[in-house]
Amino acid sequence: MPKFFQVEKAAYSGAKNTFTNVKFKKNALDNSAAAEAGTALEIIPLHIKNPPVIQFISYLTSIKETFKSAATATQPFGRTDPYYMWKSNDRTITVGFDIPSSSVTKGLDNLNNLSWFLAALYPTYKDNLTTTSIAASPMFRVRFANLICSSTNDGQGLPGVIQSVSVTHDHKQGFINVDTNNMGTSFASAGAAALKNAGFEDSISEGKKLLIPKLMKISFNLNVVHDHQLGWNYHTGEWRGGPAGPRFPYDFGLVRGGDGSTTPGTTLANEAAGNLDVDLIVPGSPAANKMNESLDDLNNTPGVNTQTGDSLKTESAKKKGD
Repeated sequence: MPKFFQVEKAAYSGAKNTFTNVKFKKNALDNSAAAEAGTALEIIPLHIKNPPVIQFISYLTSIKETFKSAATATQPFGRTDPYYMWKSNDRTITVGFDIPSSSVTKGLDNLNNLSWFLAALYPTYKDNLTTTSIAASPMFRVRFANLICSSTNDGQGLPGVIQSVSVTHDHKQGFINVDTNNMGTSFASAGAAALKNAGFEDSISEGKKLLIPKLMKISFNLNVVHDHQLGWNYHTGEWRGGPAGPRFPYDFGLVRGGDGSTTPGTTLANEAAGNLDVDLIVPGSPAANKMNESLDDLNNTPGVNTQTGDSLKTESAKKKGD
């Protein structure tokens, strides 16, 4: 019976050696080592109870991201340019990849995973007899190394909604014909033996024919639904989202203080001690109150000037004299 090639075994980090049914999650939604390494594209539908783990060897042809920022324009009288007020941000990832089938077992594995993926585009229902009892709308976690991942949940895919999937069967590359003759006997065909070993004998009729394209081209759009805060902190100038938030969007970066020029948490101290023109601050004004609050918060911070307003004014004058 045809086996998986070594390159296919390596793509799954040794977790899959032949055709088997997909794995199913019960509690944790952590991705496989292959998905974290980027040798497999992994998709987990969140709206299905005990969801399947859908895997494709990552023969990616394209990854395109679109970040769209929407703003509302207000045109005041007499002003040449309008004011713009931020409204929303949208992030969409378009993924294209090929699914080549090198053998009967690999072809069955690909067709099985693709069937799970396409079926997962439909919602979950509470009642099998009606179409108005929708319990959950389709939502997925998609993982491909650090390029498609959740910045907050390390080891989990990026959550989002898939609204468009395109499947192209490249007939020019030919097909694999799978027959199921003599299933369960010593005379079973390669396809029949593979299906029985994977536990599909009860769902396949004896003698049924299956046609699998040797190459299938897939593309889909993922409308991202982030599971952490986005945007910037007004007081510190740091990225929001908790301890792991700064890893947005590619699981790396957005950390202050890496070059030693700015210590995290002392942004206001630098502004209060060195960047404010104290001569222009009127006592009791919002600017003066902000400076006093900044100094009060930094009384215990080593190396920060926490002198009174008069002393700070003198220091500022000396700097100007220099």
